[in-house]
Amino acid sequence: MSITFLLLLTTAIPIAAFSTPTKKIALITGGNKGIGKEIARRIGTEPDFTAIIASRNVELGRAAANELIAHGEKEGCECDAVALPVPLDLTDAVSISNAFGYIEKEYGVVDVLVNNAAICLNDPTLYGKVEYTPFERQAGITIRTNFFGTLEVIQSFLPLLKKSSSPRIINVASAAGRLSILRSQSSIDEFTSEELTIPHLCNLMNQFVSDVEDGTHTSKGWPNTCYGVSKLGIIALTRIMARQHPDIMVNSVDPGYCKTDQNDNRGVVDPADGAYTPYLLALMERGGEDEEEEEEEGEEILSGLHFYEGAEMPWSYQ
Repeated sequence: MSITFLLLLTTAIPIAAFSTPTKKIALITGGNKGIGKEIARRIGTEPDFTAIIASRNVELGRAAANELIAHGEKEGCECDAVALPVPLDLTDAVSISNAFGYIEKEYGVVDVLVNNAAICLNDPTLYGKVEYTPFERQAGITIRTNFFGTLEVIQSFLPLLKKSSSPRIINVASAAGRLSILRSQSSIDEFTSEELTIPHLCNLMNQFVSDVEDGTHTSKGWPNTCYGVSKLGIIALTRIMARQHPDIMVNSVDPGYCKTDQNDNRGVVDPADGAYTPYLLALMERGGEDEEEEEEEGEEILSGLHFYEGAEMPWSYQ
């Protein structure tokens, strides 16, 4: 066999054909602290995964990644956690686009998208504070960040998720977004309708903001919690995305009332425990048992569901 033929043969075959299998990529928004960091830690310690920590502040993301790596070394288990070197801010479309561009170039795929990033202004309904940001000022930013920002991240990263052999989206929600916060059956029916679309859901979320700013939200059946409505929207969005993208496993999670900066550490659940269910959803077989058998038989994957403490939980719980 001539040297020329060997050169032609090797140049005709992609280098990737000779490389070792790459790890699965998990992107965790708001991964620099609290529940997000614990999700990154759990996923990053799995040998088949790289956990990418996305945050608004790149330096905080790097610090979190370094902390997880050091902790893994101390515990004798490697944690493959890396910080996204560009900021990802739910309120900044350019930052979301830049984050997508970087991950597309460096990794080419996202196997697991964990939408953990969110804000919660000092909502007295949740934390009993006397002084708080008035609803007419907190509604817009809360819904823009938690709902519309998350929606933009999902829609932006869909092309990379579609390149995965087992794509999944995990939306971190909250018990604050349970159906019972709505004060009328007609509103509950609207949010739970199998016919609900993303444009209609967006209109509902915008209507809440408008009603809050007008001071009419309670008279129109809305609850007195912006954070709760934002998470209500996230759970509804999860169900819609599952219907629209049957090839992607899309679920929402209530991590429990965790001790985080968001609630002044008043929670009763350790963030490490709150991260357990998102971690399970990142790793579990998509059909609930044997993934290959499920898909061969044409059975549906576990998608469009809400989970709490490792188990499916009706949206109407609590």
